[in-house]
Amino acid sequence: MRILINLVIFFLLINQSASSQQAGCTDSLANNFNPEAVINDGSCHYAFKSIKPPVIIGKLPATVTESSGLLYWKESYWTQNDSDGKNELYRLDNKTGEIIQKVKILNAANIDWEEITQDENFIYIGDFGNNRGNRKNLTIYKVNKADIPSENDTSLYAYAISFAYGDQIDFTIKNLKNDFDCEAMISSGDSLYLFSKNWVHRTTRLYSLPKTPGRYTIFPLDEYNVNGLITGAALDEINKTIVLCGYWNYFPFIWILNDFQENNFFSGNKRRIELVELFSTQTEAVAYISDQVFVISCESTPLQNAKIFRLDLKLIK
Repeated sequence: MRILINLVIFFLLINQSASSQQAGCTDSLANNFNPEAVINDGSCHYAFKSIKPPVIIGKLPATVTESSGLLYWKESYWTQNDSDGKNELYRLDNKTGEIIQKVKILNAANIDWEEITQDENFIYIGDFGNNRGNRKNLTIYKVNKADIPSENDTSLYAYAISFAYGDQIDFTIKNLKNDFDCEAMISSGDSLYLFSKNWVHRTTRLYSLPKTPGRYTIFPLDEYNVNGLITGAALDEINKTIVLCGYWNYFPFIWILNDFQENNFFSGNKRRIELVELFSTQTEAVAYISDQVFVISCESTPLQNAKIFRLDLKLIK
């Protein structure tokens, strides 16, 4: 009898513990914050918020007026131009923005370099811009950091990671009217993750592929309605936070993704922040700098210089 009673008590305690693990919105900044929730179910929604990030470099050199990717390494910004630019990476002084080093990739053409990201040992260049929707030569170039000297211009060879979208069956030219463009990529663990730029539906699809050179066919892992065009991505691995930048009708915005599970980046909090006062600014890239601090770069437009802004997530309430 005692054994039976103990078993009953045990299962009651388990059920009570399970019921106490209430799911809901766990972010105190959200409209629907539930202080009793201990499991984030991704349901948080937020009030409209617009910020104006401060400018830290007001005008990039004429050589990089189409800065489309950005990362921070060796206390410098690194960037590249997009379609038909030179097959070069540019190292920028973090105070003035002036070019202090050039790295030429000998075995790569710049068809449409749209993003760069990094891990401890490599830089990855995304030649996957696809405005017309008909490309079949999508490539990520993998550059060994050890091959880049501490100063002076250099030339080197990169590894190639080629891929195709397994969910694309139509390669008819649909300029700025297709959902197979891409300008955003992050590195996490042993994989690279791509966020598509969907001109038609204004969503973004998430793909992944290995960092190992080769050729891959990739399929969507997830999709989210971002209501705009995603042009850049960066990951703060310490705080497990991703920032996506983009725009729609020349109104720029960012999405902050955090408290997600593993690589299910849309499973946690998804907060959109508008950059209304930066109207006509074509934000193109975002890079992680330090604890919850990012920078955003933009291309030059008839109304704006190519420049770099500072984004401190700790100041967004």
